[in-house]
Amino acid sequence: MALAIGAPLAAAAADVQLAFVPMDDRPATELFPQQTAAICGAHLLLPPQPLLGHFTQAGDADAIGQWLSDLDTTSLRAVVVSADMLAYGGLIASRIAATPLATARARIAALTRFHQAHPAIPIYVFGTVMRLAPTETPQTEPYLDALTSFARSAGAQAGTDEQTALAGWRAQIPDAAYWDYIGARARDLDIDEMLVRMAAVGDIAWLAVTQDDAGSPDGLQVSDRSALVNAANALDVRGRVFFGPGADEMGMVAVTRAIEDEARWHPQAEIAYSVATGRSAQDPLEDIPVGGTLEAAFRELGLREAGARPDIRLAVFAPSTSAQERSQFVARLAADMRAGTPVAIVDLSFIDDDIAQERAAFEALQAAQAAALPTSFASWNTTANSAGTALSAGVCAAVATHEGVDTALARTNFLFDRYVDDYAYRLLVRPGLNAQLRGDGFDTYALGAHAAQAQSQMRAQLWPLALDLFDATFAGQWDQRELSMYLPWQRTFEIQLNTTLASKR
Repeated sequence: MALAIGAPLAAAAADVQLAFVPMDDRPATELFPQQTAAICGAHLLLPPQPLLGHFTQAGDADAIGQWLSDLDTTSLRAVVVSADMLAYGGLIASRIAATPLATARARIAALTRFHQAHPAIPIYVFGTVMRLAPTETPQTEPYLDALTSFARSAGAQAGTDEQTALAGWRAQIPDAAYWDYIGARARDLDIDEMLVRMAAVGDIAWLAVTQDDAGSPDGLQVSDRSALVNAANALDVRGRVFFGPGADEMGMVAVTRAIEDEARWHPQAEIAYSVATGRSAQDPLEDIPVGGTLEAAFRELGLREAGARPDIRLAVFAPSTSAQERSQFVARLAADMRAGTPVAIVDLSFIDDDIAQERAAFEALQAAQAAALPTSFASWNTTANSAGTALSAGVCAAVATHEGVDTALARTNFLFDRYVDDYAYRLLVRPGLNAQLRGDGFDTYALGAHAAQAQSQMRAQLWPLALDLFDATFAGQWDQRELSMYLPWQRTFEIQLNTTLASKR
C-alpha cells in the first residue's frame, strides 16, 4: 500500500510535510535537503529565511525554537533539526563561545517540550563534534594555522619535541581566541551529551553526532568523541544514536532517514568500488578510511544488506584508479544501469588532488553516453559530504520507486545541478576564477565588496558550460526552463544553482 508520504510533491504539499531546521543557509545545508525530499515526493517546512542567519551572522535560535513550538502539526510526519542551529545559530556559530552553555541547554530543551506536546511526531536530530580549525575569516587568518596545528597535535601523547612545538603554536594564538575556542569545544560537548541523554529517554527518535572536518587521528576531537560514544554505550541507545564523519550532508541524511522510517521501508544496498584499494583510501579531512565513512552512512540511513538484486548500488570512483580500471568500471556501470539497476555515483577522485584525474570519471560517463542514467551523483569536499549527498538522493529515488511514485523530474533536476556544481564549477571554473581573483588582490574566502564582480565573472564562465552539459546529457528528454547561479556566501567556495527542468513528454 502506497503511503501518503510518497505522493507526488505537487499534490502532497498541503498535507505531507516534514519540519526542517537546517544547519545554516548554504545550498548544501538548506536547498539540497529540500531537493532530496522532493525526490521522495515529500515537502519540507523551513523557518523563515531571515531566521537562519548568514555566514558569520548567527541565526536567531530563540525565534527558531518558537517557530517549532508554533508549528501546525496537523499534517506533520516528522521534525528534523540541526542541533547546531537550534543551540547556537548555525555551524559557524558552534565554533565560537558567544552562546553561553545555559542558553544553549535551554534552546535544546525545546525538543523535549515538542515531544511532550506531540509524542506521535518523531524528532530527528543531527549535530557535530567541533572541527579542529576555526572558520577562515580575515579575523582568524593571522592565527588560524597555529590554532589548527595546536588542536591537531594537542590530543597526542607528546614527547619533549612535541611539547616544544605545542608551546610555539600556543604563543602565536591570542589569549582571547584560544580560550574562546576551548570554551566552545567544552560547551559543544556538553550539548552533544545532552542530546544523547534525550535520545535515551525517547525525546529524540534518531540522533547523529558527526565529526566535522578533523583529518587527524590524534586531535582534540578524539576525547570529545570518546566521551560521547561512552555515554551512548552506557545508556544503550544502539540503533538510535550514530557516530561517523561528516557535517554538511547530514540534513539530507536525516531527512531521508525520516522518510524511510515513515514509509517503514529501508532499501537493500551495496557498494561497488572502481578499484580494490578504494575502501582503504584516506580522505585528508577525515580520521577514518573511506570504507568506514561509507559504512557509517549506511548505518545512519538504516540500509539493509543487498540480496541478489539491490534497490540501490553505491558506485565509488576511488582515488588512484587507473585509466583502464576506470574504463572497465564505467562499462560495467553503464551496462547495469541500462539493465535497470539503480546506481548512485560518488566520485572521490578529489582525494588525490589531481584535477585531471578528478575530471575523468564524469567525462568517462559522458563518453559512454551514460551520464543521464545514475539516480544521483556527487563529488565535493569530503567523502562524507559526497557519499551522504549521493546516497540520500539515491535512497529517496528507491523509496519513490517502492511506493510507485514518479519523481524522475526532481531526480534529474538534482543530477543536472550536481554535474554543473561538482564538475563544471568545481573543476573547470573555480581554479581559474580563484587564480584571477587572487591575482587582483581579492580574498576568495571573504570577497566583501568584490562579491558582485566575482559573481559576474563566475557566471560568464559557468553559464555556457552548464548549457553545453545540459544539451549533451539531458536535452533528448528534458527542457530547461530556468537557470540561475550565485555566490551565496560572498566567497568562491560554493555556488547556488536555481534550475527548473520540464519533461518533453
